[in-house]
Amino acid sequence: MKRIIKTIAGFLPALALLGGCADGFGEKLLGPDRTVAPESDADQTVVFLNMTDAGQDGSPVTAEPVDVIFSSIQPIGQTRDITMSARMADGRSRQDCNFTVRMLDDETVLREYEEEYGYEVEQLPSAAFILLTDIISMESGGQAAVSQSVLRLINSESLSEGVDYLAVLELCPEAGYMIDGTNSMLYLHVKRAGGSGGLVGAADFRPMAGDNVLDADGVDLGINRNNLYYTLTTDDFTGLSACTIEGLIYVDEFKAESERSNGTLAGISSLWGYEAHGVKVDMLLRFGDAALSPDRLQLIVSDEKYLIDYTFRPRQWYHIAMTYDGSNLRFYVNGRERMSVGMTGTLNLSTGGSFHLGQTYNQWRGFNGMMSEVRVWNVARSSKELRDNMLWLEDAASDGLLAYWKMNEAMTGSGNTRIADETGNGNDLIVARQGASGGTVTPVVVINNDIDINIR
Repeated sequence: MKRIIKTIAGFLPALALLGGCADGFGEKLLGPDRTVAPESDADQTVVFLNMTDAGQDGSPVTAEPVDVIFSSIQPIGQTRDITMSARMADGRSRQDCNFTVRMLDDETVLREYEEEYGYEVEQLPSAAFILLTDIISMESGGQAAVSQSVLRLINSESLSEGVDYLAVLELCPEAGYMIDGTNSMLYLHVKRAGGSGGLVGAADFRPMAGDNVLDADGVDLGINRNNLYYTLTTDDFTGLSACTIEGLIYVDEFKAESERSNGTLAGISSLWGYEAHGVKVDMLLRFGDAALSPDRLQLIVSDEKYLIDYTFRPRQWYHIAMTYDGSNLRFYVNGRERMSVGMTGTLNLSTGGSFHLGQTYNQWRGFNGMMSEVRVWNVARSSKELRDNMLWLEDAASDGLLAYWKMNEAMTGSGNTRIADETGNGNDLIVARQGASGGTVTPVVVINNDIDINIR
């Protein structure tokens, strides 16, 4: 192909005749004679972003609702800010522009949501939110917005306890810009969850203050060296034709990615279940593995491994649950189904009568965080039942409840060594310590009551 060479003087008039190009001398050249491509006048595509707890780049808004759960135990007036932004799907903005965010008040949207998610919702009352800023600004030549829109949600008395509310925010682009229909609306499921006004707290699994003594074997791999965990011996959790295990978790820090290559550590931190070396795993829930990032959950049932489709974040509360109804095994994060697989027969949550929270056979695989409101049932709870009782369960004598550990205080008369089973079934938890066979430190229950447990 013959190459056409132009002088700068000859090139500029040609540019003018073609109507200019957005990138000047970095223009895209097309055609057999490598002429300059005229600037497209088609609408540019914008991506609507939820920046809340999603890192610097944010997460594209989808039809999947975002849960914002206030507890009625928490003070009236407590707020939660939702930050929204935008970026160009491709290239750079051709001009300065402002996109408007508006709150929809549309019965049709509510009814469509109910049909999709299976429960009734009401429009979020105006007293429960303030749209602090409704403009998202983009500068000419920019790829990301330079200002954001902020919605402030309020734990208001206008929120009836136990009622599901919906807030829908729509991004309205300026002329010359467009947005994909599946990305244009942010759905917020807002709820003031039940509570008795009782004590709020969580069991802290991190090392006790001042506990920096080496473990009994003298090995110091450093990570979760002396973490606390809880143990239980019971026959109530075996041979279950249906079951649910659920609870609140807060990860202070995940294991490092570099640990995945270490056969001893494998980037693992265990939550629920029991694992013994060389013994079939009946049920074990843990973060990480050699082939799995430390911020992803792995569920092991009858030695079969299942990955949970969700990436967790540190220093944030989550409600997680596994249910089994005799036909299907399901896993939920904040009341949303993230895994489902067919299964039949009975299921054991404990192995040989042993059940642990926060420990496996390897002392380096403890849980670095807090837990609260952990419950075991011999029935499969529905997604609505899980959502309705994430932060609190009114009746500790509910049908099918095998064990209920509120984890807000040590058991009275236990010398700070047990957490009581609220059901009265006697499945009390006993505190223990990772790698402490030498008895250098006596483990005691550590409860954090100075916390605000809230599901985002």
